[in-house]
Amino acid sequence: MADVQKPGSPTKRVTMAAPRSAGSTGQRSAPGSGKKSPTDYSRPIVRSAVRRWKRMHEQSMMEKLVGMRNDKKQQVKSSKENAKKLARKIPIEILARDWLNDNEATLEVRTYMVDKVLPTLILGVEKLLSEADKRGLTDENMEDPDFNPINFLAQHMMRNNPKYSNFSEASPYVRGIREVSEELKKQLFNIEDNRLARIKAEAKRRREERDRLERVKQEERDRREAMFMKQFQEWHVQPDSRVELSLVQNALRSFAEIAESFPEDLKDGFKLSRALEPTDESGKALSVKEFAKYLTMFVDDFSYEVFEQFMQHLSLCAESHRAAANREQRRIVLTNLFITCDHSGIGLLDRHRILSLFEAFWDSIKEDIKKNVRNPRRWPVAEVDEVEDIFDDEEETTTVPTGKDTTKTSAAPSSVTTATEEEKGNVKFAAGTTFHREKTALTTMSKGSGQSAFDENSLNVSQFVTLTETFLGNEPTKEAFDMLTKYVKDGYEETEEEKMERLMKARKEALSTQRKHMMDSLFEKWDNDGCGYLDMEDVETVMQKYKEGQETEAIQRAKATLKKQSKYADNRLSKREFRTFVQLVVDEMPGADSFDYFVEFLVNSVERSYAERIRGDARKKWLQQIVTAAETGGASMEPVYRAVFNALYKDAEAHGGGKRISANIAMLERNTADPERGNVCLRYVAATMEDADYLLGKILYKDMKGISFAAVESGKPIHVPRVANHGNIQFWNPYRLPEDREGSFIVVPLKDKRKRVFGLLGIDTMNDHHTKTIFITHEIQFFQGVAKSFSISYHNIDMKKKLLRITESAVSWIHRRSPHVQEIVTYMVEPGTDQGDYILRKMMITDEKGNVQNLLSPPRLERKDNLFRDYLFKCVDNSETVSADAYGQRHLAFPLRDDQGRAVAVVDISIGELKNLPEHENREVQRMLKLLNQAHKEITKEFSGEVDKTVVLEAEKDDDSRMDIMFDRLMLMELRENVSKIDAKSFAELRSYNEPPKIVQNIVKAVVAIFHLDQVESGEVDDWTNLRNYVNNELLQKITEYDPTAASDHALIPPEKLEVFLKDVPHGEVGKFGSIPAQNMYNWVFVCISLIEHTIKMRENNGGNVAASTHQSDTMR
Repeated sequence: MADVQKPGSPTKRVTMAAPRSAGSTGQRSAPGSGKKSPTDYSRPIVRSAVRRWKRMHEQSMMEKLVGMRNDKKQQVKSSKENAKKLARKIPIEILARDWLNDNEATLEVRTYMVDKVLPTLILGVEKLLSEADKRGLTDENMEDPDFNPINFLAQHMMRNNPKYSNFSEASPYVRGIREVSEELKKQLFNIEDNRLARIKAEAKRRREERDRLERVKQEERDRREAMFMKQFQEWHVQPDSRVELSLVQNALRSFAEIAESFPEDLKDGFKLSRALEPTDESGKALSVKEFAKYLTMFVDDFSYEVFEQFMQHLSLCAESHRAAANREQRRIVLTNLFITCDHSGIGLLDRHRILSLFEAFWDSIKEDIKKNVRNPRRWPVAEVDEVEDIFDDEEETTTVPTGKDTTKTSAAPSSVTTATEEEKGNVKFAAGTTFHREKTALTTMSKGSGQSAFDENSLNVSQFVTLTETFLGNEPTKEAFDMLTKYVKDGYEETEEEKMERLMKARKEALSTQRKHMMDSLFEKWDNDGCGYLDMEDVETVMQKYKEGQETEAIQRAKATLKKQSKYADNRLSKREFRTFVQLVVDEMPGADSFDYFVEFLVNSVERSYAERIRGDARKKWLQQIVTAAETGGASMEPVYRAVFNALYKDAEAHGGGKRISANIAMLERNTADPERGNVCLRYVAATMEDADYLLGKILYKDMKGISFAAVESGKPIHVPRVANHGNIQFWNPYRLPEDREGSFIVVPLKDKRKRVFGLLGIDTMNDHHTKTIFITHEIQFFQGVAKSFSISYHNIDMKKKLLRITESAVSWIHRRSPHVQEIVTYMVEPGTDQGDYILRKMMITDEKGNVQNLLSPPRLERKDNLFRDYLFKCVDNSETVSADAYGQRHLAFPLRDDQGRAVAVVDISIGELKNLPEHENREVQRMLKLLNQAHKEITKEFSGEVDKTVVLEAEKDDDSRMDIMFDRLMLMELRENVSKIDAKSFAELRSYNEPPKIVQNIVKAVVAIFHLDQVESGEVDDWTNLRNYVNNELLQKITEYDPTAASDHALIPPEKLEVFLKDVPHGEVGKFGSIPAQNMYNWVFVCISLIEHTIKMRENNGGNVAASTHQSDTMR
């Protein structure tokens, strides 16, 4: 028994332990022991009968309630079972479902109608029809005054309100309506009432779709990564099974460029997953897993079609990489061969002797080897200028080799294959062979340390390797390679006299280069402020102090000789004239060491203070920036204008006392708009920000105020210290008050290499309100240096633009005559950021149809980013034509050289998957490149001032139009020469035709139409008998004298009247008839048509001002 707490006693807290489990090890008290375990639970003692009754009553009531609930459940269950049994017996009324099948009402309206209206309305209508039938109203067309159907229906619906009425489930209508209502409620619940469920379902659907896409994307990523790992084997050429990272980056970068030309549907699928990284230059290499992982990071977003294209591109890049590795091994052998043949040790070989060996080797080898080797008498092994039979349509013939050469070639053992050889790619090397010297030369070549000038008489190591590779072809066999190296090694010999002559020539060139450098340094020291010229009197005064005036007569004789040699000489000496003058003075002096002593005296005589040297160094740096802006600006003048104004601003701040200057540039033009105001005018093309709104585009005429034309005519700078006091200054700013017109103004003439004025540089301090705004002597000299640098930059860009215009004409002709040429790209060579290296600027591209596109923002190509297009840089490095494969297409890179033999532009011709062009197309390409090279040389010589402008046709008198027709003019001159060489025998063969081929007859008719259009149009010469009467010496004379651009507007023959005779004459078919006169006349007519089209176009566009720098008289010098 538990203790009972007494009233008022302290409350005790009782802790009840959980019942012990069956497996408990605790002790239990034995029955009857009188002791109770602390864990035993004792029922509370009921101390009252009322409580006991209440508890019993609650238990009985709970039992009743549970029984009633179970009975209700059983009744509901049995009623549902009865309803199901009844539903099986009673059919569903089909009309109940068809009521709303074609209803256009919304789901909410239909649900309301079925749930609230239709169950009562349908049964009410049924009752109404039954009542009407009972009264016999259905058979009569009369009204019953005792029966109102509206009231009957209303009463029935009110009495059978579905809220209070319980329709019999046996009614087919009611059952059908119930089912339709439930279905509509479910639809309404899913669509509107349960938006949260819909949102959750949509989120679940999206999540599942996202997971599915991620799973598919991961599977595709794994598939692509596996393909990359498999594709890695195509790149495996290194012993450590790794691929350089730079190669992989180049493959990605090149594919991005190729993707720009994809069709629009394919281009949409190209999207890099991340931006391309700068090309690695550390030499890092990737393993197979790193290779696959690196590429996968960039191609995740590629479409399936684009990825397949990318895999093909990778295969082509891998193939190029393997070919480059094999080529590198061959280059080691060729470098070794060069070192062996270089008996004099000066690093040069005789080019003509090497070509002669190639020709003898070509003549001696078998036909199966010859088919893989290029003909050394043809381009691209020989230069286009050296190929004599470009226009000969007959098949090339080979001469029979002499027995001595053949025996020598076949009997001599190979120098690179022995019994103990180690295989290295496609080339075998003798055991124990070292390549330290060769690899050093190759490293220098591969790094692109600089450009090599082309010399038709000699080859350096890089040029020799490139020429030999070109001769061997793109896929040389090991047998041909071994035979050639053996043949050259045994056949290249030099006599002692030739060695000595070559050594003396090399020494002379080195001495000349050294002296040139010394004289240039002396000129730069003398011209401290960067003027670009030295005063003749100052130079002569210093020279006369040499040996206390003992060499005065020699100096005077040299001065007289200089004036005779230079027709543009004045009292100022340019750098080139200064070198010439010093050399002439030294030549007049006795003694072999006169040059060194004389130059040393001049260097010691020119002393500059420390401040002057600092100022001169800064100014020369700024002047060089102007020239560099032209060289690296992609043939655009905007960077040059910016560099000019920046140089003026910096100098005014640093060495001009902080002056606030304004500057402008005006170009001299021929005045065609208003000739009464003077034959020339000045147009302002650039100005600083303060004056840009008032000056740009304005024209200064001779009858207007100003000192500009006085500077043009005198060719000297004119300085106005006080503008307000001058009275003859043209003020373009109308808002400038008279009291604000204080300041200085100077105009400096812009001169070309012939010292002809073509524009003006103007500088003023009108915006500076300080008192000391006058320009002093060293500032004026610097302004002249700025004008000289601008002149160099302007003509550099002008020459590039003219070269591009001529190249555009050449490219159009190549596409017209060589249909298999797929693309032609023109690159300009520009200085790079790295010392000694360069970059290529992509200036012009074409498509298969020959449409030319000049790129407004030309992209830059660096060597490190174009490893698979390295042939372009090899072409520039060696200034030689290079043939190579890139991305599965055959390319021919042709260099355009300056007067020193260095490549300044590259014409890249792509022929697609063809190995070689058809013979007649190849001849046409060579012919066009030869003429393009001639045009480039002509322009280069004109800009250097060596020769005068060549004017042959009437249209060439206009300098701007001359560039458009120069290429056609060269073609015309070439064809005139060829036609003039046609002898009487060839003409007699043409006239001897009784019935010539239709093509030949159409060609002759087109030629005759140029001189006798009326007779041709009248049909007088349709018969060959009449037509051949015009084929005579008189026709030849007319052809050689005809100028298609000289005729007046009404006398110009419409080109379409000539083209009608040639539209059915395929160019490749002309040479098959063996008629040289017909082919020459065919080409001549085509050139005449082109020139006539150019003339018509130029005359239509005539009226604009044309630069007049090359048309001014000598008074403007």
